[in-house]
Amino acid sequence: MSAGAAMKGYEELAPPASMADAVDAFWRYSAPPRGAGTGPELHRILPDGCTDLIFHFRDTGGPVWMADPSLEVVGPMERFALVSIEPGSVSLGVRFKPGWALPLLGVSPRELRGLSVPVADCSPALALLQRRLEDCRSPAEAQALLQESVARQLASFGQASRPRATQALRWLQSSGGQVRMSSLARTLGVSERTLHRNVLDEAGVPPKLLARVLRFQRAVAMLRSSGGEDLSAVALSCGYADQAHLSREVRDLAGLTPTALQLEG
Repeated sequence: MSAGAAMKGYEELAPPASMADAVDAFWRYSAPPRGAGTGPELHRILPDGCTDLIFHFRDTGGPVWMADPSLEVVGPMERFALVSIEPGSVSLGVRFKPGWALPLLGVSPRELRGLSVPVADCSPALALLQRRLEDCRSPAEAQALLQESVARQLASFGQASRPRATQALRWLQSSGGQVRMSSLARTLGVSERTLHRNVLDEAGVPPKLLARVLRFQRAVAMLRSSGGEDLSAVALSCGYADQAHLSREVRDLAGLTPTALQLEG
């Protein structure tokens, strides 16, 4: 789940090197406080192939600094979502790279695809983590606890506990989704059916869809950082057939034209 640069109040922190294989980013989003006549705002969330663990609360600004806490797991998305965010709410998140939700959270991303699920419905360990987060004395302490919990989980796993599809997922991510499944299967020495099954089990989406999302994410990054770069150049760099192909994919996955996405970012 990627908020992207379009959300004011959104900050990302790169993970330590020891977590970089499994964690895409730690992040925080603070919604503006409620003003006269203001209500929930809709924010566009884009698919990125990741699974997020998110701690939501309302920062009261008083001695009891947190109200309405909740911890949830958000599974990988197939296309954009418009999310209603209450004024004054705060979200602290960990964005896990494809393949790492199952070993680190104990939840199947395949079962959570397109869903936001309270941790009480996921596992006792995550429910315990929520109680520990609720006992924190500040947002900074809660964010540190999230990072500490992920580090502890990673340290407890050996090579045997790594995702079965680790090599496939690395190829897909390093290529920005620009790889044919037949070529990837042949390179890894497995059948396309085995590749499909392993990636689906580990990442929650089929490899072709994950490749599509990763290619889209690369295009989004270029569109938002280019300052008006030619769309045909972005399409060529990201492996689209032409500018029209890029436009169709952006409209389908983001709900906007490429130009509108640039302006939103």
